[in-house]
Amino acid sequence: MRNFKCAIVFGVALAAGTSEAAGHSSLLDDEQAVKEAFEAFQAAIKAKDAEKLWGLLDSDSRDDAARAAKAIKAAYAKASAERKAEMEKKLGLSGDELAKLTGTGFLKTKRFHGKYYEVPDSKIEKVTVQGNTAKVYYVEEDGDKETMKLVRQDGKWKLSVPMPKEK
Repeated sequence: MRNFKCAIVFGVALAAGTSEAAGHSSLLDDEQAVKEAFEAFQAAIKAKDAEKLWGLLDSDSRDDAARAAKAIKAAYAKASAERKAEMEKKLGLSGDELAKLTGTGFLKTKRFHGKYYEVPDSKIEKVTVQGNTAKVYYVEEDGDKETMKLVRQDGKWKLSVPMPKEK
């Protein structure tokens, strides 16, 4: 009977240790996946690959990009020829692109890239994960310390990226 009790205690202790190790491993896996998502974002920004960027963004960021595109498209449609030329130059897109602008297209604008141009050459300091949210702490080349939020959606880590507003 005594051996049986010892076996039960040992089994419970072993299960607790295994579960703790599995939880730690899962956290490390999540941290690695967050880091990889951020690095993919860095590469997509550097390549100015709007399609790749779109796939890395969370649903709220995509909705914000679509709203920004809709506002630009409407303003462009109502603008004078002179104002249209200014918008084309300022946003870095052709008149045809602005007339048909979508959320994905917004990710091609100088406005978007002007906000995130320092991200590609930034260095990750640390990654924290808490449930379905994560943060990447990084340092830009000029020494500025920044933070990027990520959320888990559909089993993947997606970046929650604020869309730049017109100044």
